[in-house]
Amino acid sequence: MKKSNLFKVAGLGVAALSILAAPLSVSVANADTVLTVSSWASPQHAMNASVFPWMDGELKACSGGSLGLKVEYGLASPLAQYDTVRDGVADINWMVHGYTPGKFETTKLAELPGLYGKSETVSAAFQATWEKYLAAANEAKGVEILANFVHGPGMIHTVKPISSFKDLKGMKLRVGGGVANDIGRALGVAGVNMPAPNVYEALSSGVAEGVFFPMETMHAFKVSEVVKNTYRNTDGIYTTSFAIAMNKDTYDGLSASHRKCIDDMRGVKMAAKVGSYWDAADDLGMAEGLKVGLSVTDASDSDKAYFKELTAGIEAKVLAAIDGRGVDGKAALAFFKSQL
Repeated sequence: MKKSNLFKVAGLGVAALSILAAPLSVSVANADTVLTVSSWASPQHAMNASVFPWMDGELKACSGGSLGLKVEYGLASPLAQYDTVRDGVADINWMVHGYTPGKFETTKLAELPGLYGKSETVSAAFQATWEKYLAAANEAKGVEILANFVHGPGMIHTVKPISSFKDLKGMKLRVGGGVANDIGRALGVAGVNMPAPNVYEALSSGVAEGVFFPMETMHAFKVSEVVKNTYRNTDGIYTTSFAIAMNKDTYDGLSASHRKCIDDMRGVKMAAKVGSYWDAADDLGMAEGLKVGLSVTDASDSDKAYFKELTAGIEAKVLAAIDGRGVDGKAALAFFKSQL
């Protein structure tokens, strides 16, 4: 937070110590309070190129320049982001709920098959549902959730072209956690789990033959360099849920005026804003993919029906897990769909 107390002593590690030795960036040098953001994708990713600069601008405008952000890379792996912000190694991060298996169950509501829509719309509905229903499960202990959101429509990108979901049986596909794992199993794929930044190497080396990813990754993770085929289901295949989280002690330790700046920014409108940047990234990814010969195939009506049949049991499984966290899963899902 403060320049003199950027990290809690208990959270200091080798990576954190190296950051303390580094000069503050020009954009935050004049801020009295600097919140450290742990990020794990490349600087060209929408979160780093658009979302965090927007947040920094909002906080500076609200605080008269006394509150800002500083993005740091390499503080922790994508899989350790929740622990990193909970333990105070960073003040803010963005995390994939599915990268912490067993921790988050209620957020799988936004990952169900059969959802197809822009990130801005689905993210706003997700956050509204979280506030009304899912937050009661208190799954994110030790952190303040500023916004939950999803990426745009999940698609299947493969090295070799496919013409049906049936072609996926036995293929080695990176899935990525959460409900996507259940969908992969239903389709009969040989699931390969790994964080998103490792996908390029896995595809280029042949460890994976394809990947479950949104279109933005064609640019953000350079997927268009290693695959040229996309299979799309306009009824929806899957999505992935994320959160922007803040360390609770950091939040509680802010001045009242700085806390108000955070509170004015967070919630449904923040989820929608973040989603709008991911939608723009999807558009860019599609454009970049098409430039280098990407072929996009849409599932036929019969193949959509086949997919729906195979994945029919996933919803009940997710709702049962949500019920197990003390939340009415059926009511939450009905509300979520009413917001779309």
